[in-house]
Amino acid sequence: MKISQQKIKNILEDPQAGFYLIDKTKKANSFQAVSVLRKILNIKKVGFAGTLDPLASGLLIMATGRATKFLDVFHNLPKTYIADVLFGQTSDTYDLEGKIEVNKNAKKFDLENLEKNLAKFLGEQEQQAPIYSAKKIGGQKLHKLARAGKKVTAPTKKIEIYNLEILDFEYPQAKIKVTASAGTYIRSLAHDLGQTLGMGALLADLRRTNIGDFDINKALSLDKVTKQSLEQIKLDTAQVISSLDQYYDQ
Repeated sequence: MKISQQKIKNILEDPQAGFYLIDKTKKANSFQAVSVLRKILNIKKVGFAGTLDPLASGLLIMATGRATKFLDVFHNLPKTYIADVLFGQTSDTYDLEGKIEVNKNAKKFDLENLEKNLAKFLGEQEQQAPIYSAKKIGGQKLHKLARAGKKVTAPTKKIEIYNLEILDFEYPQAKIKVTASAGTYIRSLAHDLGQTLGMGALLADLRRTNIGDFDINKALSLDKVTKQSLEQIKLDTAQVISSLDQYYDQ
């Protein structure tokens, strides 16, 4: 469905409407970015597309005013990440935030073995969400149920991994570039890769570099946000909406 001209007109007539690319710093909560922009721009209606865990850094697409109506469209765009995967260790959260166990029986492997096993994850597949995630069962978030000691089975979802590239590898750690569909958990990918290799693995670091055609290289670091710097990086609203037209469906 095409975006109606009336919807576009309504947004363009809103002086508070805007899109911004923000580089979320590590350890910052994604919602902190909302608070920062609200305060600096003095705008109540602020949102973002695609939550990043506090341990992750990288690209957030922020919107203000009536432009927030289009944030759901960004959720459907493919995303690219740089992931540091640590082998020979497991975690109940699939990353460094959880309870970590070291596999003393883990055996060193070479690049060829990594490439062979990583290739198994390309394409469409059913992926299980981490237990410690915001996915919901019966209206309740998984991580709250898990921390309450309740036994639950995490739901699965059909996702697609479009590209996997090993940027660097020296056992027990690999740096991997991942481009995947919306809803893909990179933590789950790291965990599942470790299971395939028979030794376990966890996500040691994560940085999102792209959401669709939007690139981290054009983003403003969250700790450098000022009214002036936001004006300098503000995207052309009409151009952004036009680029989203192919993804729009409601």
